[in-house]
Amino acid sequence: MTWKTILKDISFYILKILVVLLLIAVAFIAGAMLGYSVIGGAGEPMDVFNPELWQHILDFIF
Repeated sequence: MTWKTILKDISFYILKILVVLLLIAVAFIAGAMLGYSVIGGAGEPMDVFNPELWQHILDFIF
């Protein structure tokens, strides 16, 4: 094995990790929007990005 193949393998491994993290983030955002607007019937899907909403949710938890 040469350094070139080692670096190629490492970069491919890091790329796979980044793709998985990106997919997790997209699934979380889509799930929050779907859960808030469609299932919860609370309003517009973009309202899920409102900081006051998240503060209200955190007030219930803590």
